[in-house]
Amino acid sequence: MSDILTFNGIFFTDMAIPKQTFIIRSMNILFSVFNAANSYSQTALPNLPLGIPATPRLPQVATPQTYLFRPIEINVFPALDKQANALSAFQPIPSSGGQQSAQLQQYEKDLQAVTAKEQQENNIQQELKKEEFYREYLNRLEETKVYRNTFSVFKQLNPDSFSISKAIYLVENAYHNNTMPYELFDKAIKSRAELVRQILKREKIDPRNNTALNYAIQKLYSQSNTYYNAKTKQTITIPPLKYDFKDFMGKDDYKQMFVSKLMMTGKGQCHSMPLLYLAIAEQVGAKAYLSLAPEHSFIQFFDDQSNRLSFETTNGNLVSQNWMLQSGFINAAALKNKTYLDTLSQRRLYAQCLADLLLGYENRFGHDEFAEQIRRQILKTDPANLAAKMLDSGIKTQIALNQIRAVGMPPLKDLPNYPEAYAAYQDMQESYKQIDDLGYQDMPKGAYQAWRKSIDQEKKKQQTREVQERMKKEIEMLKKLKPTFINIPKG
Repeated sequence: MSDILTFNGIFFTDMAIPKQTFIIRSMNILFSVFNAANSYSQTALPNLPLGIPATPRLPQVATPQTYLFRPIEINVFPALDKQANALSAFQPIPSSGGQQSAQLQQYEKDLQAVTAKEQQENNIQQELKKEEFYREYLNRLEETKVYRNTFSVFKQLNPDSFSISKAIYLVENAYHNNTMPYELFDKAIKSRAELVRQILKREKIDPRNNTALNYAIQKLYSQSNTYYNAKTKQTITIPPLKYDFKDFMGKDDYKQMFVSKLMMTGKGQCHSMPLLYLAIAEQVGAKAYLSLAPEHSFIQFFDDQSNRLSFETTNGNLVSQNWMLQSGFINAAALKNKTYLDTLSQRRLYAQCLADLLLGYENRFGHDEFAEQIRRQILKTDPANLAAKMLDSGIKTQIALNQIRAVGMPPLKDLPNYPEAYAAYQDMQESYKQIDDLGYQDMPKGAYQAWRKSIDQEKKKQQTREVQERMKKEIEMLKKLKPTFINIPKG
């Protein structure tokens, strides 16, 4: 039974992470969102709008005021008669000129002592605040240590030739604070790869053919399959991977986005399901590619006649390109710039994995200087990465609004009279233009879910049926060929 549980990915049971808000929006920004004007020159990056966690502020060390400390009593004048009016203390005391001069000198010395004491207390307060800041800084480094180490490992990978399985593990293990055993994660993927090989053997299809390999992987998403365990001599039924409609954007629990969660529960969404497909394809030697659509990702591959085919992992079916276009949020600019509906190269896939690392970090810790390092690395690898561009736009929007508020929210026509605020406004507008040029359009709430549900209707349409029929005929032809099996276990 332990093998069955392991195969189904039932592991990592002690990984509860506090629920966080998932980060995706940057563009729907209104002035009313920002309730406080922050200094433009602050050391930390500005707070991000619309649900993006804020960076803990660096403590601002204010100059202590003398009246904030308890006054120090100094007996400057001789004791007064108890029955005398208190105001008499400020009346001149009859004395000789020399005695009066001595008293004034003593008063000045005492006043200097008071000032020195106050300055000493001020210095102590300053040092305490510096120590508090330093402690917070060390705590921050300790809390984010796993992410920093993971980022270092990422930078050692070759963006043009890396293991997608390892990249997925690095991203998710960092979020889990290095508590996810790699051996179990790797074994769960390899078990599914083994099931793919068994499907090919049962259907007598050559395991070296790319169309056949993708066909067998897709069986894991479209139907139940039997798995033979050579060690235990047991045969078990593995249900198909299913779409999880609950919290599919990971807003309540960011781990909903993870491949590890998909392997544990058998349910995932449009982020985790295509990534698992790629990880299995990597194990069996199939060529498949991640492709993006608005708030969505799916799989593309090429058959033996070089036809591009699209596979919708959330429903386990081949779909037509026209259906993807019918989402209503893919424009000509997106197609021209290959933002959507194109196969991601290894380099762009690497940048996408780095974006996943960044979004996980933002979800746990907010935006800070380290997050900026990741974002810059993403754009260095893929200058057109939409996630990094949108995050940059959010930052520049916050800066611009802070600057504009600082000068009193003048009308737009008067903004050029305030050079710094106007420059920040222009930077914000330029960031919007860059995103528009990539073809991004904001998808209204609920539109994606309605579009995804249309897959069931899409299966019945002629164009999709033609794609599925062509794939079916190719597989039937491959079954007629004599396959050569290599290292395929019995069962």
